[in-house]
Amino acid sequence: MDFTPNLVEIYTLYGIGTCMIFARIACRTKLVGVRGWHPDDYIIFLSWSLYTSVTVVAHVFIIKAGGKHTSLLTHDDRRLMPASQVPAWEYGSKIFMLGQMLYASIVWSLKFNMLFFYRRITRGLWVEKLIIPAIAFVAITGTTVLLVFTCTCRPFHKLWQVWPDPGDHCEPQNYVFFLSVLIMNMLTDLIIMLIPLPVITNVQVSLPQRLGLYLLFGLGIFCMIAAVLRVVFVFALNQSGISAMWSIREDFVAVFVGQAPMLRPIFTRGFWTGETDSYGKGSKAKSYGNRSGNIELDSNPDHSKHSRKGSTAAFGGSGKKKDPYSVTQIMSESQEEIVKGGAGDMEAGARVVTQRESATHLTVNVQRTVQVESRETTADEARYEQRVERWV
Repeated sequence: MDFTPNLVEIYTLYGIGTCMIFARIACRTKLVGVRGWHPDDYIIFLSWSLYTSVTVVAHVFIIKAGGKHTSLLTHDDRRLMPASQVPAWEYGSKIFMLGQMLYASIVWSLKFNMLFFYRRITRGLWVEKLIIPAIAFVAITGTTVLLVFTCTCRPFHKLWQVWPDPGDHCEPQNYVFFLSVLIMNMLTDLIIMLIPLPVITNVQVSLPQRLGLYLLFGLGIFCMIAAVLRVVFVFALNQSGISAMWSIREDFVAVFVGQAPMLRPIFTRGFWTGETDSYGKGSKAKSYGNRSGNIELDSNPDHSKHSRKGSTAAFGGSGKKKDPYSVTQIMSESQEEIVKGGAGDMEAGARVVTQRESATHLTVNVQRTVQVESRETTADEARYEQRVERWV
C-alpha cells in the first residue's frame, strides 16, 4: 500500500492546525499581552503539544508499523501467523492504542479550551453559572473515556496479543472504544454548543449578523459530524484501512472549530488600528467604576491618564493591558453609555477654558464626580448586545 498520500494529508492538516493555533496565540497576545492571558490561553499549548504528538505517532504507525494492528486479523490469521511476524503486529497495535488515547486527549483538551473561552466572554452574565457544571461534566466524561480504554480489556496487554485470540473486546479497534468515545463526545459537544445560545438570541442584530453568530458558535456541529463519520467509515462501511486517519481528521476538525471563534478579532478593523471600544471607534477611555461607583470626568488628558491609573488600583485592577474582548471591559463600556445618555449636562459643564493674555496660556480644569448606579433590569439587553457586537 502506498502511504504517501496519507502522510501528505497528515502533515497538511497538522500545518494548517498549527498555523491556526499560533495565529490565535498571536491574536490574544496583541490584544491583551502575555500578562492578560487566561486559562484558555495556556490550555491551547497543551492541546498543540498533544496534536504534535499524535502527528508523530501517526507517522510512526504508518511508516514503521506499516499500518498493522491486530484488529485487522481474523481468527485464522492469528492462528496461522508465523512467529516471525507476531512482533510487527504487536508493535503496530501498541502504537495504534497510543494514538487512540492521544486522539481523545486532544479532543477533550480542546473542549476545556472552549469552555474557559466561554467563561471569559460571558463573565457577568447568568449563563456564566453554566460553565463550571459543563467543565465538571467534560472532566467526568474524559475520565470515563480513559477508564474505558484501560479497563475494557484486562489484562491490558491482551490488546496487542496475537495468539491465543483474546476476543473482540481485546482489539485496539473495537466497538466499546469507538461507541463510548462517540457518545460522550457528542454529548459534551452539544452542551458546549448550547451555552452561548442565550446570549445570541437576546441581541438585536440584523438577520445576516445573527446567522453569522450562530455559524461561528455552532461550528461544533462539524466536530459531531466528524466523530460520526469516523465510526461509520470504520465499522458500517468496513473501510478501516488506515483507520488512524479518521482520528487525525477529527482532531484537525476539533482544532479548526475550537480556534475559529477566537480568531474572529483578526478580521475586525479595531484589531489592526488599536481601536478597542464596543463600536469599533477609537476613544480615550475615562475612569469608570465597575457596575456602580464613582465616575470621574477630567478634561485634562494628562490628568485623565493619572486618574485612570488611580481608579484601576482603587477597584482592584492591575497595570496590565485590558482585554478588549472580555466581559469585564464590556460591562464598563455599557456603563459609559449610561453616563453618556443621562449626563449630557454634566459633560457639557466639564470644559477647559483657555485664555491667551500676553502670550501666556491660562488653563482652567473643571472636574466633577458623579455617582452612577446601573440598573440590572433595564441594562441587560444592552449588555447582551455589546458583548456579542464584538463577534459580529
